[in-house]
Amino acid sequence: MLPLFFLLLAQPDLYERGGEFLRAGKLAAAEKAYREHLKTHPNHVEALANLGSVLSRKEDFSQAILQFQRALALRPTLAPLHLNLGLAYFKTRDWARAAAEFEHFLKAQPGHRQSMQLRALSLFELERYSEASEAFEALLPGDASIQLGLATAYLRSDRVAQAQKILGPLLEQGNSPEVLLTVGQALFVEERFDEAMATLLKAREHSPTLPTLGLHIGAIHWRKKQNAEAVAEWRSELKAHPDNPEAQFTLGAALAMTGGDKIEAERLLRASLARKPKHARANYQLAKLVWQKNRSVEAVTCLEKSIASDPDYREAHYLLANVYQGLGRKTEAAREFAAVKRISAKELSRQQDLFSDQP
Repeated sequence: MLPLFFLLLAQPDLYERGGEFLRAGKLAAAEKAYREHLKTHPNHVEALANLGSVLSRKEDFSQAILQFQRALALRPTLAPLHLNLGLAYFKTRDWARAAAEFEHFLKAQPGHRQSMQLRALSLFELERYSEASEAFEALLPGDASIQLGLATAYLRSDRVAQAQKILGPLLEQGNSPEVLLTVGQALFVEERFDEAMATLLKAREHSPTLPTLGLHIGAIHWRKKQNAEAVAEWRSELKAHPDNPEAQFTLGAALAMTGGDKIEAERLLRASLARKPKHARANYQLAKLVWQKNRSVEAVTCLEKSIASDPDYREAHYLLANVYQGLGRKTEAAREFAAVKRISAKELSRQQDLFSDQP
């Protein structure tokens, strides 16, 4: 019988076994091996990173993030850790942290297309549409997904003509439901509602559960004062995509504005804000609801968040002024009424510039 010393030498260590299990797709065994290894080697950066990768593949993203953070604290210059951490944040819809990690990684490896595209998508989700446009532009020439992303970012930043230049050639390649959805959005922005509806319904023929499609069809009904049809569309969208914060916000806001079930409206708005806490309009709509229930302090908090996200949100400033006034906070109320006047004057000036004879 061999001495214990030689038996130990003949066995691969736990770190190597973890790698073997990971390559074989045996995730539970790989996690166990790495965790055992880390008990005696807690600062082994590669083991921490690999454990994070195992946990990511198991979709345990919160634990994966902890391992990547521990590894980065030990070796901040290991660029791939920023990519892995960014991917984990992206999967948890933490767009701000995801974008920051992709930016870190791209400083070390500029031109890495996956990181560039994920950063562009993160910026889009953060509603930083101008930056998202620049990020998508840096990926050109790209496939249809890049062009669609760019076109949609252009639409959200009111650059309709530029979006149309991209969408025309894409339509000639076929009736992709994603392309039809974006074309429908462009037509909606131009207030060509009947054409927009026809285009979106055509998209629905190809892909009945395409995400956000029901939101846009509902928006056309809403603009045409067909509120019941709009709410029905938004309910269907939320049923198909129950975790979509935009669907939660849209239906919640509609119920609040049309005298629907206030309890359901508040629940939906809170669900939306749990995923997008800086959503200016969701905070504003929730503020209106809680103010009507005499919860003025909470209304102030919601409105302050709304204005922090959109400093020129006139309606939020006006409501906050009234809430402050009701609370007897006259100085703050005067400040918010002044902000309303300033924003109104700026909007009037913009309208006058639009029709000015000046070049």
